[in-house]
Amino acid sequence: MQTSRLLVLALAVSSIAACKKDQPAPAEPEPAPVAVAEPEPEPEPEPEPVADPSDVHVEGDHLTIDNKIHFASDSDEILDDSTEILDHIAQALANHTELSVVHVIGHTDSTGNDAHNMDLSERRAKAVVTALMDRGVSQTVDARGAGETEPTCSEKTDECHEQNRRVEFVVAKTE
Repeated sequence: MQTSRLLVLALAVSSIAACKKDQPAPAEPEPAPVAVAEPEPEPEPEPEPVADPSDVHVEGDHLTIDNKIHFASDSDEILDDSTEILDHIAQALANHTELSVVHVIGHTDSTGNDAHNMDLSERRAKAVVTALMDRGVSQTVDARGAGETEPTCSEKTDECHEQNRRVEFVVAKTE
């Protein structure tokens, strides 16, 4: 009898084992996700400062330019050949944030009537202010016309008249 019990037990164990072979093995649990630290993004490099243009200079309370700003005759329309100098003035002002205020002063020669020259010089100064603001100048910039009242030359020659037709930049520094 003992043998028969062992035989029945052996058959039962083998039946159970055979049933388990037909069933898929239980899936192993997914491993818990491992937190991976994202690397810190590389900081953006500071842009290289752009050097001051060689034709624009900060001299005391003035911003001086080597080239003139040209206008159409008897007009406040800035000519295309002045684009580069205006770009350079804007770049110099961007580099000199210590300059807090820029006064743009338009001047004319003495030909024509005084009231017309005063109006023309003011419109030209305003046109320069607009051109600088369009180029992103962040300083306070204002315009004033001086007409023919502040000449640099008093002779009645073409060269002297040309010298008197100008735009001047007076600057104030932050304290």
